[in-house]
Amino acid sequence: MPDSDELPPEPRLRGPLRNDVELGAVVLFWGFNFVAIKAGLREVEPLAYNAVRFSCAAVILLVLARALEGPLAVHRRDRGRLVLLGILGHAVYQICFIEGLARTTASSAAIIFGSTPVVVGLLSRLAGHERIGPLGFSGALLGFFGIYLIVEGADVARGPAAAGELLGNVLIVCAVLCWSTYTVMARDLLLRYSPLRVTAVTLAIGTALLVPAAVPQAVRQDWGAISAATWAGIVYSFLFALVISYVLWYRSVKQVGNLRTAVYSNLVPVFGTLFGVLLLGDRLTSGLGLGAAFILVGIVLTRLNRLDPVSPSVSPRHKA
Repeated sequence: MPDSDELPPEPRLRGPLRNDVELGAVVLFWGFNFVAIKAGLREVEPLAYNAVRFSCAAVILLVLARALEGPLAVHRRDRGRLVLLGILGHAVYQICFIEGLARTTASSAAIIFGSTPVVVGLLSRLAGHERIGPLGFSGALLGFFGIYLIVEGADVARGPAAAGELLGNVLIVCAVLCWSTYTVMARDLLLRYSPLRVTAVTLAIGTALLVPAAVPQAVRQDWGAISAATWAGIVYSFLFALVISYVLWYRSVKQVGNLRTAVYSNLVPVFGTLFGVLLLGDRLTSGLGLGAAFILVGIVLTRLNRLDPVSPSVSPRHKA
């Protein structure tokens, strides 16, 4: 990374209504992404699939960031954190998620991921970014309960736990911790650099680690046999679910904070289930409507929560 002793000017904040619209788009993109990936994995092995979409996303983000912002210079003191974010928030997170999902059920994974706003809230408080009041925690917990209702309703026919499910659940918990930590740790950087720059650099670092891990599967893969529909799904997955969604996600972290952003992740399983019903023929469960209602109430409570952000200029962690 080029040397830079001067910090770039802080980008202007955006209106709260536009922020909500953008996060709503992210929820839709990520919800549909479950369908795109599920269909694609019928023809492409998981790590190979991830290597392709992350490589494409990294190239697009780096080119876009370079074209819009010039040289991707960062201050020396921020380089270690960017490398750590790339490793933790992209490479380790994706490996834990894929390997965990391969061992446990989708229902268990969804329940665990429903705890993301709670984890982000606790980490935000520990990091000194936000003082979160009762409304914020209540909203996050209601969202988690909504996720539970959705999954519990879809889990009626589930049989005994398979061997290895415990390890899968542990890996999913690790994935949640990675994503939550990534969201919180990026906050200070987003006060000095644009969401596009932070996302481009960290995703490129993570991709550099994901690609070597996928080499054995990529070598075995018959790329010529992949259908046009699967290639279209891969394009959708890296363009909308990675490039656009990641930039919008961290733009929201910059504007409204960690918890208010993370609580929207609770809506992803709602739309993921709806898209599955409409496009894959999955069964609509009775818990979906009630669960969605709890999630929406949780989002409203969290948005109403008055947060007292701690300025990085006076934060002891920042000074260090």
